Amino acid sequence: LDTLCELDAMLAALGDNVRQAFLLSQLEGMTYKAIAETLDVSLITVNRYIAKAVQHCLIYSLKNEL
Repeated sequence: LDTLCELDAMLAALGDNVRQAFLLSQLEGMTYKAIAETLDVSLITVNRYIAKAVQHCLIYSLKNEL
C-alpha cells in the first residue's frame, strides 16, 4: 500500500493522459496500440507519454536516494 501511495504521489506531477497511459501499460498490461485507441491519440503520442512517465519516475527515484 505504501508503494502505491508513493507511486501515486510520483505520478501526480504528470498530465492526466501521461499518467493514464503509464498506468494502463503497467497495471493493466495494455499494449501501446490499445492505449492509443483508449485515449484517442496516436501511437507515437503514447510512446512519448510512456517515455515521459518513465523518465519522471527515474528522476524521482534518484532524487529520493540522495
